[in-house]
Amino acid sequence: MDYEETKYGGKSNPAYEYNKIVNRFRLFVNIIICHICKLLPLDMKNSIYRLIGVKIGKNVVIAPYVQIDPFFPEFITLEDNVIIGWGAKIFTHEFTQNKIRKGKVHIKKRALIGGFSVIRSGITVGNHAVVSLNSFVTKDIQDHEKVGGNPAKKINI
Repeated sequence: MDYEETKYGGKSNPAYEYNKIVNRFRLFVNIIICHICKLLPLDMKNSIYRLIGVKIGKNVVIAPYVQIDPFFPEFITLEDNVIIGWGAKIFTHEFTQNKIRKGKVHIKKRALIGGFSVIRSGITVGNHAVVSLNSFVTKDIQDHEKVGGNPAKKINI
């Protein structure tokens, strides 16, 4: 896992003070772009995501309604032939009551992220790995490993 956690010492909560970790204007633009991209055709969607910093390899499929984290899209790497299923979510940040977590997400070659799955910040998904439908990934996934559930655990399919 590749992430950084910072203890929050402010007066309110870390989510309320998001502007201390990301530029408001940049976030606004990224939110609009990520929202529009949910419905665009593949080739157009991938090109636009690259403009905001997502590293996308060849033949990557990002299905409709996938949510890319607008806070730090540059922390996301999708290698060649990755498939991200309908409605999946890839997060590069998290706020809790007293911590801010930021982390890179690296999805390696030919990995499959099932629809409606959630990838937590700081996660690496190995080559040819499979995340089944509606899973919550909280730990790195090894090459060729198949996981599913909440939290995602090794499964046989």
